[in-house]
Amino acid sequence: RGADYSRIGLFIDGVLVHQPFHMVEGSPVSASGTAFNADLVEEMELYEGAFPSRYGDRDGGVLDVTTRDGNRSDYTVRAEASMSNAGFLAEGPFGKKHKRASWLVSGRKSYLQYILDRTVPNNSLVFGMEDLQSRLTYDLTPKNNLTLFVLESYSSLDLSNSRSILGTNSLMGAGYHYTLGNLGWRYSPRDRLLVRNHLAWMREKFTDSNPTDLPLSGGYYGEWVWNTDVSWIWNSHAPLEAGFSVRQLRDEGFSNQYLTNTAGPSIRDRFDGAATRMGGYVQQSWLAWSGRLRLNAGGRWDRNSVDQVAATAPTASLSLRVAGGTHFDLGWGQYVQFPEVSVLTSILGSRGLLPGRSNQVVAGVEQRLGERTRLRAEYYNRADRDLIFQPTYDPRLLLPGNTVFAPPSNPLYRNSLRGYSRGVEFFLQRSSANRFTGWVSYAFGSTGMRDGVTGNRFPSDFDQRHTVNVYGGFRLRPTVNLSLRSTYGSNFPMPGYLTQVGSSYYLSTVRNQVRLPSYQRTDLRINKAWTHNRWKTTFYGEVVNLTDHKNTLFGSFNGYNSGTRQAYLTLDKMFPILPSVGVVLER
Repeated sequence: RGADYSRIGLFIDGVLVHQPFHMVEGSPVSASGTAFNADLVEEMELYEGAFPSRYGDRDGGVLDVTTRDGNRSDYTVRAEASMSNAGFLAEGPFGKKHKRASWLVSGRKSYLQYILDRTVPNNSLVFGMEDLQSRLTYDLTPKNNLTLFVLESYSSLDLSNSRSILGTNSLMGAGYHYTLGNLGWRYSPRDRLLVRNHLAWMREKFTDSNPTDLPLSGGYYGEWVWNTDVSWIWNSHAPLEAGFSVRQLRDEGFSNQYLTNTAGPSIRDRFDGAATRMGGYVQQSWLAWSGRLRLNAGGRWDRNSVDQVAATAPTASLSLRVAGGTHFDLGWGQYVQFPEVSVLTSILGSRGLLPGRSNQVVAGVEQRLGERTRLRAEYYNRADRDLIFQPTYDPRLLLPGNTVFAPPSNPLYRNSLRGYSRGVEFFLQRSSANRFTGWVSYAFGSTGMRDGVTGNRFPSDFDQRHTVNVYGGFRLRPTVNLSLRSTYGSNFPMPGYLTQVGSSYYLSTVRNQVRLPSYQRTDLRINKAWTHNRWKTTFYGEVVNLTDHKNTLFGSFNGYNSGTRQAYLTLDKMFPILPSVGVVLER
């Protein structure tokens, strides 16, 4: 919905995590894939807007992930190997008699670079991913439960084979290391009272280098978190939720830029600092008409130690289920997100920067079409203000006269950006364990921004007008399954003041007017399973990007010619067609 990844809250077992991705930090190539294994997920809940008060310090949306316990009754093992990756998952009880404890361990490693070498002539992309994660669960008593979740992941990028054709600010080598530990305690002294506590620690380290092996960026991020949540059903029709959290953050790093018309690097950014963030929430719900009507009202209070700003944010929602399988939803909320420590303590930032804010409204209607099919439509509107922006960062042409504006060496961060995001979404789904299951969705959205310093109006960097997603699974036989996923997006603007003439780009007076070519990708997979006495074997074949569509993304801005006004960019190619076969063994 037009918001960048940093404004989307990803919660794992009740803890807001920073960037648990297989990714390249410090570049537009971000959030390429989550580091946690989907086989460890118990449930996921997505709030695209107007989310509950318990989720703090994010003003775009929320994805809440709950990991699962290991098998408490028997030992199970799952191993997978294919041309592109390998992985395993093992789980079981600590004691079969009492079943008070369980364990679960999973590991994955990608070999994508090898399949690219064999399918793409003159391939230059080497992107490695690996992660290891585990979860331990122990019941101290029937009312006391302890959990420990640990995640360790590493990602790397190597484009050294393309060194001669890469731009000055293009990534040639990168590494990203993420670690998370989350200790949880759940206590239920009474049937209607539940207390949850989490103590977590996370760490991120990254380095990026350009084609001449000079550093583009690097940094370290660390965070300690403690939070507690209480759920109390003081009345059978009025559950109450409340919570409090304390986060201790540490962030340090740098970012360099190299321009073709200047000698030496330009220091884009340097930062080093710490912060304490604390906050709490209360949310009351009311149920009526045998649960068909649900009302929620709540609010948050949060404070950041660096800018000394405290903020409150109320929320409210209504859900109504009527006869005929029709369901109405209405939600409203105000949300606050504090600037990153890397911005508050940056040489380009200020400790007086304000948090970004958004007001959100969503209205949806869902209709059941039989037991297995549902149709949903939703309208959303988000108003943003006080967003962090660098108004003087991009070179551009100025009116009148089309003179060239050369950015200063210190383009400062300011709370100068405000804007809107609004649109509609349609979703049709059929769920079935047999024969056909699938869904199709379409979204239209428009996200516009206005910079208060320059007065410029432009689409947001993540404005995508049209998005279509299709998924279908068909069980050909009891042991044979065919599935297909297809995605289309009209794509995002190229960030900057650019215009395109033929295959060349030039500076312009208007920001974000040139868009990347539309994104299209279709994946196909077929599974065949054999069941043995104690084992199950599944062979599969899959093709990623079946149509071999040439998808591209914005890589870097490498400078401009002040005389001709021509701009020099790097557009990176995404994955071509990627066939693969593999086997899964399960016990």
